[in-house]
Amino acid sequence: MTTFLVLITIFLGISLVLILTKSDFPKLEKVIKKISLYSLIGIIICAVLLVFEFRLKGEYTTSIIGLTFVLSTILLFGLTKNTRNKILSGILTIPMFVFGILSLIWEMPIVFFYLITLPFEPPIAKFEMNDNHNVEVRVGGFLACGESLVITESTFGILDKQKYVGNNSCVTGINKIETLDFKENKAEFLIYHDGKTEFENPYKYQVE
Repeated sequence: MTTFLVLITIFLGISLVLILTKSDFPKLEKVIKKISLYSLIGIIICAVLLVFEFRLKGEYTTSIIGLTFVLSTILLFGLTKNTRNKILSGILTIPMFVFGILSLIWEMPIVFFYLITLPFEPPIAKFEMNDNHNVEVRVGGFLACGESLVITESTFGILDKQKYVGNNSCVTGINKIETLDFKENKAEFLIYHDGKTEFENPYKYQVE
């Protein structure tokens, strides 16, 4: 998330400079507009896939698509002179600018950025279970006391199907997962973590 916030800050600054200097780069605007549009289509595809518990393969594929859309839209806001494009790109850019300013004096606006980045956050770690299955460690939600485990199955060559999503009893700092047993409806893991909780290390965890 730190990288995301840094890039957002840089591009907001560039966009603000373009507005204040009233710069005109029609060819660049046309390219950025296409990038924003195509990445938006990519986000819609990713969102539809996520509804059906699918993700594109690659740890950073979804993150790159989401970040490309956000950054290109912010840049388009500063470049475009077209009223319609300014309004559409401003729907995303203006709230980000406002919440970015507010976050300098108040911590709550950070939640806004957290909600934007969460669906596109890459896994913290990924471990192989067998040729077709992996277990991922992901950031838990607001109410989660630890990191989440996601079991995925490779399908269609370019997609990972989510077979299980759950919290692992408040264990944090997971750095290694060994698969002890794996069947169609049951799995057993040995989880190595930072030892900052009361759970034994390694911690045996069962999934049904």
